[in-house]
Amino acid sequence: MKSSKNVSPRDRHYWVVSPNVKDDEETVGEWRNASVSMHAAFMGYGPDYYDHDRSGPKFAGRIKPGIMPGDVVLIARRHNYEPEIVGFGIVRGKNATKVLDPSPDVVSVRKMPQFITQSRPPSGIPLEGVLRHTKALVQLHPEWKNVHKEVCDWMEKHLGNKSLNASKKQRATTERNRRSKGATSNTELVDLPENHQLDYKIQTKGKRTKAVKFEAKLLGSFKDWLNKQGRELSAAKYGALRCDGYERERGNLIEAKSSASREHIRMAVGQLLDYAFQGKRKLGEPKKAILLPVKPEPEIEKWLASLEISIIWRERGSFLDNANGRFA
Repeated sequence: MKSSKNVSPRDRHYWVVSPNVKDDEETVGEWRNASVSMHAAFMGYGPDYYDHDRSGPKFAGRIKPGIMPGDVVLIARRHNYEPEIVGFGIVRGKNATKVLDPSPDVVSVRKMPQFITQSRPPSGIPLEGVLRHTKALVQLHPEWKNVHKEVCDWMEKHLGNKSLNASKKQRATTERNRRSKGATSNTELVDLPENHQLDYKIQTKGKRTKAVKFEAKLLGSFKDWLNKQGRELSAAKYGALRCDGYERERGNLIEAKSSASREHIRMAVGQLLDYAFQGKRKLGEPKKAILLPVKPEPEIEKWLASLEISIIWRERGSFLDNANGRFA
């Protein structure tokens, strides 16, 4: 058997795996987060379960056709008549079975170390043409279906060049052009500051040195994470005040904090509510979230949910959220 490193695009097969692993809509967001953090696809049907169009053994590579090392897996589905995507990658190694949250049951796992998170459908790519409402696993056939070929070519392009970032110069030009259209109200979108508003200065060996607060680093990492998915994060300015992040396309308003403590989160809640109120005339009703270095306690998460405020947190080099990928 060829290793995944030796499989050329011409020889590999392409698959779509649904993120609804256990046919439970309430856990889709948790399985999405698991795929992003573990760089893996999951299947709720075991490798020896031959019902449901033999999805279990196909996913495990027990039968042909089945997923083999070197194949490309797209984690996506059609939900409410719209495409919903998690990411895609190249399979490495054999199938494994594990018990993973959020299910107490055994699931099959295919690891994809070369994985690209994609939280929004790609522009100009007919993704809806390869997605089914109810199928847990579907094989794509780019050799004889043009729609499949467009999607597979798009994945190959980005897997061959994992960075989806534009150059800094291109991003700066885009932002300048966008801002040059002008904002007529007191609310405006501006570049993220090189230095966070909570930066401070310290003396080191007689020389003044700038120490960037943890929040600025967290926000910068998050912005880079979104850029890799072709998404842009700006900052929303309200007179002399500035909210940490605003994603125009999705209407996401974000405040970053360096700690998941209740004190920090209470401050973020007040800021988000204030910013949302002040910017309502120009920005409408934004979706609000707090960006944190770790996931907070369940009690805090429940409290924030009652305020319609989501959470974004960093985990193993990735960013996850509890809003089914809306923010991350």
